[in-house]
Amino acid sequence: MKTKLYILLAAALCLAACSPDDATRDYGFPKVYIPQATVTGLDNSYPIPLGAFGQNSVYTCRYDAASGKLSIALGVMRSGYLSEQKAFSVDLGLCQSETDRKLDEYADKGTPAQALPVDLCTIPSKIEVPAGSNGGTCYVEVDLKALSLQRAPLQTAEGYKLLVLGLGISNPTEYELAESNTSVVIVLDLASEYWKDDVRSLFPLS
Repeated sequence: MKTKLYILLAAALCLAACSPDDATRDYGFPKVYIPQATVTGLDNSYPIPLGAFGQNSVYTCRYDAASGKLSIALGVMRSGYLSEQKAFSVDLGLCQSETDRKLDEYADKGTPAQALPVDLCTIPSKIEVPAGSNGGTCYVEVDLKALSLQRAPLQTAEGYKLLVLGLGISNPTEYELAESNTSVVIVLDLASEYWKDDVRSLFPLS
């Protein structure tokens, strides 16, 4: 009997604590950041391809043999839970300081690397997030077919130099930027074992 009484009392307390208004309350702090800046858990590097299932995935990158272009997924997220999720956008642009920082880091380690040629990239100027959502995605395109015609200077004894591209977000139309992870460094590894045959044919390993 006492056990049943305790259960009923606990249920009553739970109902009292969970107000019907809780579903309309806001939780956390609405901050905007780049989720791909967190994938390694070490810094803001975004390796491409990202593991064994990285190519031809909507979450990382996909290659179109007809156009010769690699589309790299890049997005923004808004943290926190909001009862009203407003549409917003952020500007996306080059971040030379992040490119330089990563290249200096590779130089210190003796890892062959260089900046990804910007003239072979198509970078959207904005990332849009619709109302009712906490995130949105765009695609940064790299013309791999054109890059393959310039591959000789990229080759090393072990394969190819890592290609680095720093990007950053700014000017959110709603909410605020997070204190970190608002820039990302795409690291394109042409020698990766995870490329499929269509990309490997452009960048063969001797």
